[in-house]
Amino acid sequence: MRTSSDKLPAELRKTLAPFYWLAGDETLLVQESLTHLRNTCRKAGFSEWELLFVDRGFDWQSLLQSGNSMSLFSDKKIIELRLQSAKIDDAGKAALKLYLADPNPDNVLILVSPRVEPAALNTQWFRGLESAGVFVTVWPIGPDKLPRWIHERMQRAGMNADQDAIAMLADRVEGNLLAADQEIQKLAVLTGANPSHNVHIDRKHIMTLVADSSRYNTFNLIDAALLGDARRCVKVLNSLRSEGTEILQLLGSFNAQVRRLIAVAQLVENGSSIGDAIRSERIRPNQQKEVHKALEHLRLPELEALLRASRKIDLSVKGLANSDPWSEFTQLILRLSGHHILPQSVLS
Repeated sequence: MRTSSDKLPAELRKTLAPFYWLAGDETLLVQESLTHLRNTCRKAGFSEWELLFVDRGFDWQSLLQSGNSMSLFSDKKIIELRLQSAKIDDAGKAALKLYLADPNPDNVLILVSPRVEPAALNTQWFRGLESAGVFVTVWPIGPDKLPRWIHERMQRAGMNADQDAIAMLADRVEGNLLAADQEIQKLAVLTGANPSHNVHIDRKHIMTLVADSSRYNTFNLIDAALLGDARRCVKVLNSLRSEGTEILQLLGSFNAQVRRLIAVAQLVENGSSIGDAIRSERIRPNQQKEVHKALEHLRLPELEALLRASRKIDLSVKGLANSDPWSEFTQLILRLSGHHILPQSVLS
């Protein structure tokens, strides 16, 4: 079967499967799901634990040997495989298929990997694997869900925070759940909060006690622009600039995205729906919402104008035009977000 990390605890209360695969790129959430699964296994009597790291030279026969070997210390064992990649070679596929054809009831096999590509989920091999156990997708926490996630964590730690405090904490740790969890734990220690002693947290607490742990990349900048979030665009761009990101690198990502938008817009002009055009151009699944949103306010002529403006910035960076490339690029990103001037909400 297939489930998600937030539903895993409920599934574990029903029954314990012989096989689990935890897949995701968010380290904190993967680790917490893994800890919960291990604890459930131990309560069920699986007291021995064997850890195998799967790298390029891994011998998959060792999995079969481990599954068939008798334990020296207990009757039941957890076999945990840590995969560097979710792509499993033919030897691995054959070994897992053989193992799960007749799993040892005294073992629970756990695979932990980065996220699995959508195309792999539809293969016959994967469906056979899925029918033998539980595949757990560990979804990342997006910016829209982060405040709620922080609120729930703070409540569990004995803190009642107002919306301004939560928003500021989310802003400071955005994209870094490990940092968010650490800051919440630090707040609890410094304020004396615990589940039996509730403490109110306001904006002042966050300003004085929480570090700015947000980290950004060019994808964050482009996605913010596509969603029309001017405030976030400016914040991410300023952060990237302060970290020494080259403007030509940003221009390259910008141009690549605008060209993809142009290709989709041309299909729409020729009669395709936006959804069909997005699928035709193979826009990555986790960016389809952003592309759809951008094409609500950007038409083909405007997109082509963005590329022309980008070329002028490129000349400016190379000293062939007299203008401030960072200022021009800021305005270019804002145009991509649907704003032709810096909104007052960003300035305030």
